Amino acid sequence: MNVHEQFADDLSLYALGALQGEECLTVEKHLEECSTCRRELEQLRGDLALLALSASGPRPPSRSRERLMAAIAKEPTRAQLRVPARRGWWNALEWTAAVAGVVIVVLLMHQNTDLRRRIVDLETNSSKQDQQLLQAKELLATLTSPDAAHFTLVAGKTPPQPQGKAIYVRSSGTLVFLASNMPAIPPQKVYELWLIPTSGAPIPAGLFKPNARGAAALIKPSLPTGVEAKTFAITIEPETGSSAPTSQPIMVGTGG
Repeated sequence: MNVHEQFADDLSLYALGALQGEECLTVEKHLEECSTCRRELEQLRGDLALLALSASGPRPPSRSRERLMAAIAKEPTRAQLRVPARRGWWNALEWTAAVAGVVIVVLLMHQNTDLRRRIVDLETNSSKQDQQLLQAKELLATLTSPDAAHFTLVAGKTPPQPQGKAIYVRSSGTLVFLASNMPAIPPQKVYELWLIPTSGAPIPAGLFKPNARGAAALIKPSLPTGVEAKTFAITIEPETGSSAPTSQPIMVGTGG
């Protein structure tokens, strides 16, 4: 038996923190002088870390389990050679308690990780629900505001008639726009809504493409506050939108 084989079994116990007294001191002294055993110790500790952090729960990765079980399997023979028979049952009890402790720690760490993940999920869902509730309240406030101006945009007279409804609150610059029966848009093109002020140039109020039923919506696009709207209009623009209309409006709104 060479020096490394002599300490192989003790290293597994040392990695678990189950080695005490003179045996522990002997191993620590040997580790100061032996780089090979130090590497072996790090590998054993790495295997124990994989056991503790495994997302699959108390069932460890096969490589870690095989290495640890191989080290455990060697220990009874080593203990019988070095410890008197009358203490064998006591050492076996200590070893069983150490292994049980490791298993309990692994289980608790897994449960703790799972609990933290669930808490994060709940907090994320709660945050999303709070945001949705806030948006719903803001939308309702816009729709029911006594200061809201309503505009209806139409095109053509043959059903199904393309139509849009704009609800605009000047003081906050808040706009809700709903469209229905809109024709499909050509490739690389987009509908663009414009706020036409009582004075000054048209202001971009959002881009949209209708769905298969011809419906679309713009909820609270970015608009300046305090702008008095004369009307709203829709043009067909390049897919990236335009800063000023490049075509004649296909729909223009009337207030009321």
